[in-house]
Amino acid sequence: MSQHQPDHTVIMFADVSGSTQLYERLGDAAAHRCVSESLARIVSHARNHDGRLVETIGDEAMLSFSRIDQAAMAAICMQQHFFAEPVTKQHFIKIRIGFHFGPIEYDAGHPFGDTVNVAARVASLCEAGRIIATDTTINSLANPAEFQLRPYQTARVKGKSQPIRVQEIVWDNEDCTSMLNPTQLTQLTQLEHPPLQLQLYYLGRELQLDVDAGPFMIGRDPHCDLVIDSALASRNHARIEFRWGEVILTDHSTNGTFVEGQKGKREGDGVAVRLHRREMALQGTGKIGIGIQISEAEAVSLLGYRLEQH
Repeated sequence: MSQHQPDHTVIMFADVSGSTQLYERLGDAAAHRCVSESLARIVSHARNHDGRLVETIGDEAMLSFSRIDQAAMAAICMQQHFFAEPVTKQHFIKIRIGFHFGPIEYDAGHPFGDTVNVAARVASLCEAGRIIATDTTINSLANPAEFQLRPYQTARVKGKSQPIRVQEIVWDNEDCTSMLNPTQLTQLTQLEHPPLQLQLYYLGRELQLDVDAGPFMIGRDPHCDLVIDSALASRNHARIEFRWGEVILTDHSTNGTFVEGQKGKREGDGVAVRLHRREMALQGTGKIGIGIQISEAEAVSLLGYRLEQH
């Protein structure tokens, strides 16, 4: 290994949020210029804090830093920049940033391994305009008092038996409202609502989710909790999470997520909707079509679900 390649490093993913809608709104040429200019600015801020570009993939930049505090400061500067400065033709862009610090391996100078996988999973959970990192990364900051931090959520990572906790680095002083920690939120929710359990059925498999599971990602990306091997599925297609006594399905996809549900025993007494960049509370039992209507879906794009109190 080269002396310029540390055995522990920060891997950061920063991407342009809503790029699909950007192409629909502006057209291919103008949107491509916006995304390219945005990535160039992301890389510039990383280099200002001793970071380096590993690669760009579509609308996403993969970056590395030798020190956690430098990565955190670079991320804050990126978000502050895009909040204040438009890119091509005065279009304001929002970005999402997620990162993780850990041991790293290299293949011809390219980092790979568990740290990259965790960083990618964390980034997939991030909302537009936010910065998030794993608990272990935040706890290793040299000067944590310099940063405004708050709990974000927990996440399942493929290959790990326990969910990882994620924290948010708040870069906007107007967004520094104190929050209850996740344990307090869960306790309050369980006082107000009987605990729920969700059964998912997919290709002969049965998956059981409860309030402690954390956000459950569905999509084509191999880091998703449920991988859908279909060209109709987006990389991070949809998310299921327990929120204040309900089970919420949120669509993040290009083609949409189709839901047919029933509240009781009689078929047709529930809902039949297409979600596209929207969310809904699941009820009773039903089916979920990933990128295609349920009546037209093949098994690889079709999930069943059942919601029960326990």
